[in-house]
Formats: sequence, structure tokens, C-alpha cells
Amino acid sequence: MKSISFTKDIKEDICQNNIDYSVDLIIPLLSSFIRTNGTLIFRNNSEYLYLEIENAQVIRFIYSKLKELMPDLFIHFSYRKSMKFNKGTKFIIEIKDPFDLLKALNIDFLESKIALVLTNKESKIKSYLAGLFLACGSCNDPKSSNYHLEFSLKDFEFAKAILKLINKIKTITFNFKYIQRRNAHVLYLKRSDQISDFLGFIEANNSCLYFENVRIGRDFSNITNRLVNCDTYNFNKTIENSNKQIEEINYIDEKLGIKNIQNEKVRLLCILRIKFPEASYNELAIELGKELNTTISKSNINHLFRKIKEIALKLNYGNK
Repeated sequence: MKSISFTKDIKEDICQNNIDYSVDLIIPLLSSFIRTNGTLIFRNNSEYLYLEIENAQVIRFIYSKLKELMPDLFIHFSYRKSMKFNKGTKFIIEIKDPFDLLKALNIDFLESKIALVLTNKESKIKSYLAGLFLACGSCNDPKSSNYHLEFSLKDFEFAKAILKLINKIKTITFNFKYIQRRNAHVLYLKRSDQISDFLGFIEANNSCLYFENVRIGRDFSNITNRLVNCDTYNFNKTIENSNKQIEEINYIDEKLGIKNIQNEKVRLLCILRIKFPEASYNELAIELGKELNTTISKSNINHLFRKIKEIALKLNYGNK
């Protein structure tokens, strides 16, 4: 997907998907969109339903579904270009005397509860949430620094009703969190797997596949980086320990002489550590095993280095 806005991609994905919206599914989608996005205006002794959105494809989709639901509905369509920087064209739908439409969609702007008839099946909940995302949803591109999907709502009680609706879903669990941001009531997801599942649930299938591909790529990259960092840390730790051990061995050689160490394993390990300063304990175990024609363990190497340190301390290494 090449779009600047991943949110825009998701909304257009919802509009373009191949769902055959029956009337039962059109109604909850339109109901949630209009309940969230719509405004009632009284002008010239008449009531108008006012819808405004910046995405041309979404407004066309809503317009076409309104016409499918009520073919005789008179809809006035217009647009307004913004002169402000980074603001696009706003598309506007006006419906005069919308009483019949609001009744058909079970919308009461003064009531926060969601009518049961709109959400008594999971397929209807899916449509209701798809309409909600079209109206007020947003999602970070998974290529960005963090994962985040949210609904930004104006009404706290309606936000609680949405949470209750989401918790009714039986096939999958979504752990939406709530936060108030200035005058907005925000429901959000941060976990990448939950966001992916939610996009799939509302049938934004292309967006879901894109999100998963990027997420898997990012997670793989993060795992690789952690492994590289771990390897780097282990290598640096090996060098640090090796330098300390070589210093102790040189001190023993100066004060006693390595050849005079009675323990054969300790004597040979001193020689091997000088010869292989970057070798790990496993690698030293293999080399010492070759010298002694036996099997030497990593723990045995660790024990021998403690012996070397004890010898150095007895020769006053710590007080040099």
C-alpha cells in the first residue's frame, strides 16, 4: 500500500470489500456512522441531518448505501475546500427532515445506548464497528514506531456502550483500553496481534494482510537485533574475562613460572588461554580435551580458571 495514511487505506478497504451488504448489515453500519459523525441542524424551520468527512470514497460509499436503504431519500451532496495548510477537501451530505431515516436506523442522538436490534448477531456487530471505524477510527501504519488503533468519540456514555458492545463478541476477545484526551473519549488497542485481529474482524482484509506482513517483518528484525546484541554482549564479556585471566596468568608466570604449576590441567589451560585469547569456554574445553585425549566440560574450564585465580591470589596478585 502506497498511501500516506494507513487509516485512509483501511477505510477505503472497508468500502471496497466484497461483502454483500444485506439490509440487516447496511442498517447497523449506517447507524454507527451517522450516530458518530452526524449532526442535527435546525434551519429555516426545518431539521437537517449533516454529515461531513474528508475521504471521498467513504462519502460515496455512505451515499450509495443510504440510497440502497431508502431510494426516495432526498440527499444534497456538496463539498468545501479548506484554505488551511495540510487540510483537504471536505465532502458534505445534507438530508432534510431525516426523521424516517433516523427511525429506520434506530438513532437517537440524546440516547447513548445502542439498540439491541442493531447488534443481536455477531455479523451486525461487525458491521456496526466497521461503520464506527469509517466515522472516527484511526490506525498507525505498522511501519511507524508504535502500534496503535483507536476510536475517538465525543460522548463518554456512548464510548462505554461501544466497549460493552465489543465485549459481546464471542469469537474473539479484544482488550480495548479507555483514555480521555482533552474533550475526546478514546478507545484504543496497542497490541499488534489485537490490531491485526480487529482489522480482520471488520473485514478490512487487504489492510490486515499488509499489517501482518509488516508486523512479522518488524518482529523478525527485532529478534535478529536482539540476537546480534546478545552475541555482541557475550563476545565482549568473553574478551573482558579473557583479559583478566591473561593478566593473572602472566602474573603467575612472572612470580612462579607456568611450567612449575603442578596441576596438569591448570598448566595446560594457562598455555591455551595465552594462545587463544578470544576463545570461549566451550572452545577451550575442546582444545584442552585434545591435549589430554579426554572429554572436558565447560563447567570444568570454569573450575580450572577459579584455580588459576586462587594461585594468583596466593602469590599476592591482588596486592601487586
